[in-house]
Amino acid sequence: MDKIGRIKELVGILQKAAYAYYGLDSPLMTDKEYDDLYDELSALEKETNCVLAGSPTVKVQGYVLDGFTKVRHTKPMLSANKTKETNEIKKFVGEKSFYGSYKLDGLTVVVRYKDGKFTQGITRGNGIEGEDITEQCKFIKNLPMNISYKKDLELRGECVISWDEFRRINKDLDTPYSHPRNLAAGTLRNLDLNINIERNLSFVVFECVTDLKKDSKSETLIDVYNMGFEIVPITKLNSTVNQVHDALQPEFYQYPVDGIIFELDSRKLSESLGATSHHEYCRMALKWEDELYETKLKDIEWNTSKTGLINPVAVFDPVDLNGAITTRAALHNVSYIENLQLGIGDTIQVYRANMVIPKVHSNLTMSNTWKLPDKCPCCRGDVEIHNENGSKTLHCTNPDCKAKLLGKLVHFVSKNAINIDGLSEQTLQKFIDLRWLESFKDIYYLSEHKNEMYKLDGFGKKSVDKLLESIEKSRNTTLDRFIYGLCIPLIGRTASKDIANNFNYDYEQFRKYGIVTHYKGIDGFGDSMNDSIHDYLRKNHMMVEMLADEFTFIVNEKSENKVNLSNKTFVITGSLNHYKNRDELVSIIEQLGGKVSGSVSAKTNYLINNDTESNSSKNKKAKELGIPIMSENQFVQMITS
Repeated sequence: MDKIGRIKELVGILQKAAYAYYGLDSPLMTDKEYDDLYDELSALEKETNCVLAGSPTVKVQGYVLDGFTKVRHTKPMLSANKTKETNEIKKFVGEKSFYGSYKLDGLTVVVRYKDGKFTQGITRGNGIEGEDITEQCKFIKNLPMNISYKKDLELRGECVISWDEFRRINKDLDTPYSHPRNLAAGTLRNLDLNINIERNLSFVVFECVTDLKKDSKSETLIDVYNMGFEIVPITKLNSTVNQVHDALQPEFYQYPVDGIIFELDSRKLSESLGATSHHEYCRMALKWEDELYETKLKDIEWNTSKTGLINPVAVFDPVDLNGAITTRAALHNVSYIENLQLGIGDTIQVYRANMVIPKVHSNLTMSNTWKLPDKCPCCRGDVEIHNENGSKTLHCTNPDCKAKLLGKLVHFVSKNAINIDGLSEQTLQKFIDLRWLESFKDIYYLSEHKNEMYKLDGFGKKSVDKLLESIEKSRNTTLDRFIYGLCIPLIGRTASKDIANNFNYDYEQFRKYGIVTHYKGIDGFGDSMNDSIHDYLRKNHMMVEMLADEFTFIVNEKSENKVNLSNKTFVITGSLNHYKNRDELVSIIEQLGGKVSGSVSAKTNYLINNDTESNSSKNKKAKELGIPIMSENQFVQMITS
């Protein structure tokens, strides 16, 4: 494996290890193993001068931008001429040297470098000018921030999200994205950069705009790869059109694609051929033709999500879509059904979009006899239609709908909220069905059903006692976890921490002033977030107070002892004795205004390690840089003295 390849491998390994260590509190390796890999990565980065944006040796915090700036492209970004006929491709390439590559289905992006450093990212826009997304690009994990090439460099590529990442993100969404392209575009153009941190975007280069003094475009792409970039897979020169077609099927690739690009290899020849106002003459795209299959619509199912959005799904007679027996396809919203003029028994045409996602293409019968539900399918409560970005959507208006309740309870007990082990989604659903749970507060009275729990299938005495013990333990919490657990629209984990910090993590202050506080004074809070929390507290004031009575809030030490860790950065390593896990210690440091990093650097103020004399790489580095190494007990003394 070459050095750039090893850098990419190490970044991936260390990212997984860091998430398991900090996010799951379940280490994948010892500190020494992590430190050795970290040191190897750091050395390779220095040697090759290639540092990926996702590297653990650099850490960028998320923040919110005000808007986008327009940037003019160096040369117009044109489309490729397209066809669905391989004979057209054969005529196009003729006897000329060419290669094939996947036509990626994401958001086209231009990146620029100067003196080996990333300087700018730009969307395609209208082809003449695009939007400046430089800050967003810093969160694309495989995009190098530093490269060995020291001259000006401009590359074009596609920002994409893999199918695996698409499924992971959609799994937790009430309104799933219909395609990875929409998810990638929505993520990259989001002004809240905390969103970008949580999603694994990839940048795949398909063109080098800068002339690297080579006539062969394929050789130039290899040079770009050796600088540390991911490039689109390319076929060998002089392959036949049929060989390229067979080699580049969509199921062979991790990212979404919608065709194959056939590119003339010679740069000089490509420039001499010129272009129209729409496309250059040096490339042609072979688009995959979606095969349509007829079937009968049997039903339209409506499913209520935890936000109250009711999603329609088409149910039809089984049909073989390119080898996959399919009976269902999402209908997205009310407007989608209206446009298709659906009716039960209609003959519809379905296909696999980009040979992956089942979709309804058209309705041959167009009876338009479908009926809009007048009640929620889950709770039989009233429904209403909303107009969201020009599309009609159906919503349940019943605040006590069980579908909403389950989603809220799952969120409330999650690791980053109240953190109750043992209350899985299946267990919560069972307790809801038994009518033991109708609110957050009911969780703290499940002990009244202890004897009944012992008799439930799959619930032994030991597991029940452990669950009830976990519930009691959760009564000690912090204000940010409590706020996050309430499922306030637009108020995520970071915003919950900012709100808690605004009230010094003191629930009594939040109770008295939360409903009147002007939250726009907090960095990153706009009108929508401010209105959302005020609206929530007005409607749920009594519920929040009654729920809070079940908790003992861990008050921020800063307010009682005047300890302020602002502008202090800590690194934590080794096992802990005083705090139950690393998350708890990280939370305390953040409550006091400090920051926690995963690696020791010149910006580190303290290394926390109970084995202060160990020979770990973090200890060695701290000593080299003159950074104090303190034990856990010394840290406790620091914040309580």
